[in-house]
Amino acid sequence: MNYFIFWILGFGTLWVGLKLFDDEVILIATLLVGSGLVLTGLFSSPAKLQFIVEVALIASLFHICTECIERGGRA
Repeated sequence: MNYFIFWILGFGTLWVGLKLFDDEVILIATLLVGSGLVLTGLFSSPAKLQFIVEVALIASLFHICTECIERGGRA
């Protein structure tokens, strides 16, 4: 059951990183830490839950990438 703690911390860190930080370096560092926590929870979770969390993590990372591109404004 400790994987739930890592998932809550990981996805919470991802959310906080997107909502609070505007500096790109701090944002990227926070997102890497959040992704690492989610992966740590993924490694210790049962196999049935791993697929669902992998899909959620990929969707959140795609959203994070598009958010960073929008913040960059390189158009």
